[in-house]
Amino acid sequence: MNRLRQPLAILLVAVLVLTGHSMAIARGMPMPADQIELCTGSGPVMMAVDAEGNPTGPAHICPDFSLSLLNAVAVPEVVLVRVEGRGEKIVVPEERVLRVIRGVSTVARGPPGARA
Repeated sequence: MNRLRQPLAILLVAVLVLTGHSMAIARGMPMPADQIELCTGSGPVMMAVDAEGNPTGPAHICPDFSLSLLNAVAVPEVVLVRVEGRGEKIVVPEERVLRVIRGVSTVARGPPGARA
């Protein structure tokens, strides 16, 4: 593990420096007037346009929907399995009528302070 520690650390530092430099370049570029989302047959793409609506560069995959591309390559295979086992009949108990020993009279109470 100690032999891999230094090369791995150097690799991670290089990745951070290169991606940070690319991000700095991207922030310094002039921005287009707007972006248009196009729904094509192969999926949604974003295209940068100028003030007149003319494209200013190539279209790129929309980041909001980029994870949906995993559905095209990672479709799970459907496997049908027959469930085998023993079944039991569910028996519903008979309804019983309980006899009341003493009848309970219901008395409603009015609001406090009200007299009849």
